[in-house]
Amino acid sequence: MNLLGNAADAVAERGTIRVATRVEGEEAVVEVRTTGGHPPEALGRLFEPFFTTKDVGQGTGLGLAISHGIVAAHGGRIEVESSPGAGAVFRVRLPLQPAPRLDSAASGSR
Repeated sequence: MNLLGNAADAVAERGTIRVATRVEGEEAVVEVRTTGGHPPEALGRLFEPFFTTKDVGQGTGLGLAISHGIVAAHGGRIEVESSPGAGAVFRVRLPLQPAPRLDSAASGSR
């Protein structure tokens, strides 16, 4: 949700956001594409707490830092491709986990 909130801010009223999901090997991938973009000098800092490319009073710089923390806590990573005018692509990659087995005694079945 933090990633999509940032995407909405980046495109304002005139841009687009596209979300796609897929499985690649042992990973689930959530891809967020926007028509907004970040300058090259900002790319290395996007996930730093309190770093923002927004105007003063428009953001705290925590959205992407929180997104990064949540994804990392689940064993994943976020990849970014971005440039002004060309848009941005954020790929959240999370390791797939086997589905939990339901024990018939635990599920109440007899």
